[in-house]
Amino acid sequence: MAEPKPAFQDLLSTHQSGHALAQSFYTNSDVFGHDVDEVFYKDWHLAGHISELALPGDYFLFEMLQESVIINRDDLGQIHGLANVCRHRGSRVCIEPRGNTKRFTCPYHAWAYNLDGSLFNARHLPPEIDRTKLGLRPIATHVFHGFIFVSFAQDPTSFAALHRDLDPILTPFGLARTKIAHRMVYPVKANWKLLVENYNECYHCATAHPEFSRSHPTHMPPDRVAPMNEAMQVRSTACGIRTDYIDAIGSARPDHAPDYAYNRYSLYEGYKTGSQTGSALAPLLGDIKGYDGGASDLYVGILNPMLIYCDHAVVYRFIPIDKDHSAQEIIWMVHEDAQVGRDYDLDRLLWLWDLTTIADKKIIEKNQEGVNSRYYTPGPFVDMEAYAKRFVDSYLMSFKLDEID
Repeated sequence: MAEPKPAFQDLLSTHQSGHALAQSFYTNSDVFGHDVDEVFYKDWHLAGHISELALPGDYFLFEMLQESVIINRDDLGQIHGLANVCRHRGSRVCIEPRGNTKRFTCPYHAWAYNLDGSLFNARHLPPEIDRTKLGLRPIATHVFHGFIFVSFAQDPTSFAALHRDLDPILTPFGLARTKIAHRMVYPVKANWKLLVENYNECYHCATAHPEFSRSHPTHMPPDRVAPMNEAMQVRSTACGIRTDYIDAIGSARPDHAPDYAYNRYSLYEGYKTGSQTGSALAPLLGDIKGYDGGASDLYVGILNPMLIYCDHAVVYRFIPIDKDHSAQEIIWMVHEDAQVGRDYDLDRLLWLWDLTTIADKKIIEKNQEGVNSRYYTPGPFVDMEAYAKRFVDSYLMSFKLDEID
């Protein structure tokens, strides 16, 4: 007889600090159900960028698991998040992934909704029914430096602390004045936590990512990196770039705030940006005065890391599909005035992170195959995996033992 799977509460209480998670965290359907309820439907998710909603009536769909959200700009310029579920009998209202419209009309029975979600028309609806209560259900949205975030939580966490701590740091990059140069989705046959853990450590970089390791010294011990960071800080100041270190993830997170973090570190000498040769890739972002030879790691929530160079930004989205399947979406951002072919070469822009993500897909899927084995037991993190441990600790904090059935 097969050994019964441990209860979720037992998994939480028996986790050994400083170690990877037990097998069931990556393989069990009940655990994935808890992830859905306590992580995915409570955290903030990067849905898109304001450049995708340039005109009134512009919209796009954000979809995760069973949920679909219409993100749109109304005639007054306000951005809305609306559940893509007709208030009549539940049909999806928007079918096309993006477009421009004056109203949203359900393709089933033609109920029509205004851009703010209020009900515009419902044929043959009895007059005694209150139409004001039949608008599309609002979904919480927040625009943070041009990026549109969505939360399915009934009481979403607040961005107040992020604005307080990160606004002075991020403003020079002018992220609200960027646009999407390209986006790609990479399916991964693995549990979502393995994707996030992999992103959060560079212990594997020298072996798995030789191209990345030629320009980014994040695989080096701290004493080797410190002199490079000190030299970069002088250049950063001259370029108008802040080098603050902020870690507000897990136990360091302020009350009723999402996880967030920021860190700027030096690239190797001779590298202006994350390119194959070290040369510039695109026009400088925002109000930056020059290249400091650095890169910034930014986290807004645990599923939305970003890497900000002086001339472009790379945005990651970790997308859960089911307990065994996930996806990584990468979005490359450039200055809003930059033109492909004139100001940047798309292949050169994509080279590093496309190559790196393809390699990550392979190693993560092999990691999942090993975790599936009866011989898997959680091993200890090493010092270079401190951020992966930080993610695991933050993930476990998402669950309160006394609230788990």
